[in-house]
Amino acid sequence: MSSKRLLLGVAILVAAQALLNNIASLLLTETMGLITVRSVVIALLAAFAGGLVARKGIVIPALAVWLALWAVTVYFLYAIAAPVDQNPLPMIAQHNWVAFIGSGFATVVGAMLGQAIATKRATQATAT
Repeated sequence: MSSKRLLLGVAILVAAQALLNNIASLLLTETMGLITVRSVVIALLAAFAGGLVARKGIVIPALAVWLALWAVTVYFLYAIAAPVDQNPLPMIAQHNWVAFIGSGFATVVGAMLGQAIATKRATQATAT
């Protein structure tokens, strides 16, 4: 049962990432500061949702999803910048390091918070 919950939690995390990102893209403007905050908030909320569903063991898979999403992001940014700049990776890192670190921290916090709340609710439900 636990592995099913974990897989469902990871699926919820990925779906929440996509859904929240699409909603934010529709509603918010694209400025550098806002993109950073948006990245952190979306990572926090998506990991929280995944943690609520999974109840335990979601932190490492959530970090794997976070890392995979950033790898894809950096790949596309590199593909866009490579024809113009010989070595675009330092510039990509310079403009995205706050969002990278912030969203990673938010992923861990959101997953742990979701797990804690889900575990607390589960023990309260069995106690009554």
